Amino acid sequence: MEQQPGRKKKNWKLIILIGLILFSGCAKSKVDTNNDLGSGDKSNLPVTLNALIEHAEYCKGIYDSGGDQKDEVAFDIKQDNGVTIIIIRGTANQSNLQSDIDVRLVRDDELGIYLHKGFRDASVSVMSNIEIGITINHTVYVTGHSLGGAIAQIIGMWLHKRGHNVQVFSYGSPKVSNQIMSSGQPTHWRVVRLSDPVPFTPPWPFFHTGLFIDSQTLDWGPDNDNGLISKTDGLDHAIIKYVTTLKAQL
Repeated sequence: MEQQPGRKKKNWKLIILIGLILFSGCAKSKVDTNNDLGSGDKSNLPVTLNALIEHAEYCKGIYDSGGDQKDEVAFDIKQDNGVTIIIIRGTANQSNLQSDIDVRLVRDDELGIYLHKGFRDASVSVMSNIEIGITINHTVYVTGHSLGGAIAQIIGMWLHKRGHNVQVFSYGSPKVSNQIMSSGQPTHWRVVRLSDPVPFTPPWPFFHTGLFIDSQTLDWGPDNDNGLISKTDGLDHAIIKYVTTLKAQL
């Protein structure tokens, strides 16, 4: 029997609808349980506002000073009362830009998951330099803005996997993987301005982990991908915007 054109169109609509439901289901099933602390607002923020400001200022400071490896990925190390603090600069040169745009997924054997190749390569470079003559304490804070936030996440995962007590502070960070570590992610405070376009990138199949914190309201929770990139402004990606909006909450 010949199929009517109208029926054929309805079948295609049904197929598309089922596909969207399946993809949505897959996305919702990827839960970062280590950072699933519920949700809330400024009144019950699970990390101190002073800590968020402190690490945002570290990120601003490394842009101002340049840090080590001025022609590559700059980083700085602080030792504070038995805590190692690793601060990683964001995109600032052509080499950094190449790291941003190499979005191929490559397997990281240590973590057992796939990572953004450009971010992983930059992380390997930073980590190899950190391990030369620097003692990393059991408790480690890894912080970064933009590209630095992506590298902070990956280094944080490596150190977490090796048994360190890790907290990651990221500001305006892009996504780094399409998977979650089977052993669980490190604690990750993922600070975002909803008008910042960078956290929307790279697109599917990448997704965010960590606990989302809105720098402008201090609303927080696991729902990481709300908002529209069409309503963002590249100027709102600047680290000074994060420092300013967080300090406004004092």
